[in-house]
Amino acid sequence: MIKYLKQAALIFIIGLFLFTASGCETAENGMEQGDVPAPNDDESRGEIVVSGKTFTEALTLGYLTAFLLEDRGFDVIDEVGLAEVALIRPALESGQIDIYWEYTGTGLMNIMGHDEVVTDPRECYELIRDWDLENNNLVWLDYAPANNTFVIFTSPELAEEHGWTKISEIASYISAGNSLKLATAAEWTERADGLPNFEAHYEFEFPRSDLVIVELGLAYQAVATGQADIGNGDATEGRIAQYNLLVLEDDKMFFPAYNPAPVVRGEILEAYPEIADIMKELSVLLDLETLTDLNKEVAVDGEQPEAVAMKFLIENELIE
Repeated sequence: MIKYLKQAALIFIIGLFLFTASGCETAENGMEQGDVPAPNDDESRGEIVVSGKTFTEALTLGYLTAFLLEDRGFDVIDEVGLAEVALIRPALESGQIDIYWEYTGTGLMNIMGHDEVVTDPRECYELIRDWDLENNNLVWLDYAPANNTFVIFTSPELAEEHGWTKISEIASYISAGNSLKLATAAEWTERADGLPNFEAHYEFEFPRSDLVIVELGLAYQAVATGQADIGNGDATEGRIAQYNLLVLEDDKMFFPAYNPAPVVRGEILEAYPEIADIMKELSVLLDLETLTDLNKEVAVDGEQPEAVAMKFLIENELIE
């Protein structure tokens, strides 16, 4: 599957017509789920199951990983776009998948259960890295510079009308008895770093009747079209620029650091320690501007995440 996607992406990017015929056969090898296969020939380092979450950025990160590892000699099984954290994390722990990108803040707050906000990227990373290694034999590889934290945004017109630049000003406005419709995904209303603790931190209460529950990624459009007054989303989302939305300052520093990092099973890294250096070549390139641009190419420009990932890897000479 990965090899097919890699071909298709190359055709899309460089405009070459490729005609190949290939076949592959698989056989049962009697291995239990979660076992680490040994490298089976000189051309392949071994089999690795690459996965990822379902939203735009996660899909792109997943394909960046899949194409890169395949180019470096691994037999990649494509499970990109598998599920969100409630399902994909158990899949990693049980050995159904071998590697996916997770966010440091999600790991700290939602997986580790840390009850204090950590806004420093390095501190956040080290806390979840050390805990996960000790308790689950899961290894957090080097994180990307981009901090894809949650943000609260509104339209420039509404912000100018009320003089809003900070989240605390929104909180005060609602506390005074005013109504604002908030567009958000259902997940954020339940997360440890979501609405309930957000309200407690900013000392206000958001009427649940004013919530506009939307699918992941649709809050930006909801605010832009007037279905909601404010929205909750991601700092690296390309649709913030597309719809000319204004991100409000998190002036009381509620949202923790959310740097993406590849998380890999310890058994896999023990068998193939070179994965750490391979993934570092990629992660160091993913700053806020770069990740936002990649998201925009998919979410706004309509390109496929597979094609965007392949183009990035080629342009940055990570693969030939």
